[in-house]
Amino acid sequence: AFFVPMAIMLLLFVFLGMVPLGKTSILILDMNAQYVYFFEQLREVLLGKASLFYTFERALGGEFFGYYTYYLASPLSIIVALFPKSLIYEAISTIMVLKTGLCGLSFSIYLYKTRPINSIGFGMFSVMYALCAYATAYQSNIMWMDALIYLPLIALGIELLIKEGKFKLFIISLALAIWSNYYIGYMLCIFTLIYFIFFL
Repeated sequence: AFFVPMAIMLLLFVFLGMVPLGKTSILILDMNAQYVYFFEQLREVLLGKASLFYTFERALGGEFFGYYTYYLASPLSIIVALFPKSLIYEAISTIMVLKTGLCGLSFSIYLYKTRPINSIGFGMFSVMYALCAYATAYQSNIMWMDALIYLPLIALGIELLIKEGKFKLFIISLALAIWSNYYIGYMLCIFTLIYFIFFL
């Protein structure tokens, strides 16, 4: 559930001649026009070379924390600090591939805890979830992929809350989803209300 979606993504990178094995890049649309520069600035922040709250990289300067909260708050964003600045494309590609694997893993956890299907079913449906149309269409908006990681855990948390009175998974997964990207986070809050009523 974790490794197969990542392997498929890497094979696609190879087949399409993408960085680091080719010359093309996954950075398209806003990812190339904006986000890559935000990740570069975050790298500088994490290495202690810039401020999380203000940057002089925006025209005459301006706040940076708003960019962090919307685009960069994912826990996986810190990976950019592990790469040199010249390999920022590779850093973002690594984050994207890891998020794809984590989508499959979280969905397999949900299936394992809630559905009596065999291990082949867990793997198959987890790979399908990790590579669904939303995940592939919005990879250029990398900050929205975190919602797919947390969604199965939130659903599992709701079910555990209603059936067993356990609330920790629900609170932690929803809080992390909102922290990672508040825009999709509030949509997950709407989902939470609907799914709670449905499951109840």
